[in-house]
Amino acid sequence: MPRKPSSFMHVSEIRTNVIAGIVVGIVALPLAIAIAVGAPPIAGLYTSAFAGGFAALFGGSRYTITGPTAALVPLLTGVVIKFGVEALPIVGAMAGILLFVMTALKLGKLIKYMPGLVIIGFTAGIGLSIAFGQIASFFNVTGIDPTREHFHERMWDLIQHLNTVSWTTPLIGLLAVALMLAWPFVQYFLPKLKSIPPTFIALIVVSVLVFYIYIDTPTVATRYGDLPRSFPKPTFDWLGIDLVFALIPSAIAVSILMGVETLLTAVMADNLAGTSRRHKPTKELFGQGVANVIGPIFGGIPATAAIARTGAGIQNGATSRLSGITHAVFVLTATIALGSMVGHIPMTVLAAILIVVAWRITSIPELIKMAKSARDRITSFCFRR
Repeated sequence: MPRKPSSFMHVSEIRTNVIAGIVVGIVALPLAIAIAVGAPPIAGLYTSAFAGGFAALFGGSRYTITGPTAALVPLLTGVVIKFGVEALPIVGAMAGILLFVMTALKLGKLIKYMPGLVIIGFTAGIGLSIAFGQIASFFNVTGIDPTREHFHERMWDLIQHLNTVSWTTPLIGLLAVALMLAWPFVQYFLPKLKSIPPTFIALIVVSVLVFYIYIDTPTVATRYGDLPRSFPKPTFDWLGIDLVFALIPSAIAVSILMGVETLLTAVMADNLAGTSRRHKPTKELFGQGVANVIGPIFGGIPATAAIARTGAGIQNGATSRLSGITHAVFVLTATIALGSMVGHIPMTVLAAILIVVAWRITSIPELIKMAKSARDRITSFCFRR
């Protein structure tokens, strides 16, 4: 039965939403670090904190959790290759402004006309792009050219440098994958551990193991240096006017993807929650616009609604935007308090997390179903001829 709307929150509901927000914050921490798209991990953490908080406050969905997402990785990787990491906050702010334009034109209502097959194929393409993009970090392949833009060029360059692989690093990555896949079985026999996400377990266990056994593998600190442990100061130093015009095509593409991903997440959240109070698509686009305009001011990168994190919140009892706000506060607090520990995370573990995320969003069963349906239609058409 759909939940009946309520004009106020009881104390028990506030507690439930705060707990759900903390759980989502734990899920978001490793993902925010992993999905920084070449920027320092602190940028991903600040994005989850500030973009996530403002999107929850101003958006049109009570459930949506916003932050850096895997869906944006392919487009943002192209931006980094062409213009450098410093272009990310600019393209994010520009995309946010374009989301305001979409809001004014009420384009959010068009999501209901999006064919399901297109959505599945599009998501699968994103998943495959992410997975292949993490191979170099997973295996610690060195000497490759990061400026190569096209997929076949990057893959060939990667193959040519496979002789640089030291098998210590990929074994660590495989351990992280194994932990993430095995953890649901542990939770089945130990239900009290259900609220602890697999990504968090893999991150903590493998990082501690690498640190105390002194395994030689690239870490966040060796790649990016020590992370700041203070509240970020608002700044506009990132705003480079000379890049604005060159980034217009990228900003348009990013804003469209943000809008589609956000509205799909909101629809999924309503269905998963079984609520009679549906999201407001126009307001949801506005909230994402606010998040992406304000996020860069506090050191963030482009953000959008995250399907996995939103689902985690609902599954843990989220019923209001308080869960999204709590998630943002938790991430910021954990970043300031535990920033020095982040430096010990192996890069291969972050790659492993993204590869598992890519596998889950690719929807392999749906792709197989689509392929069988296409085969049956083609066979039927040929025999009719």
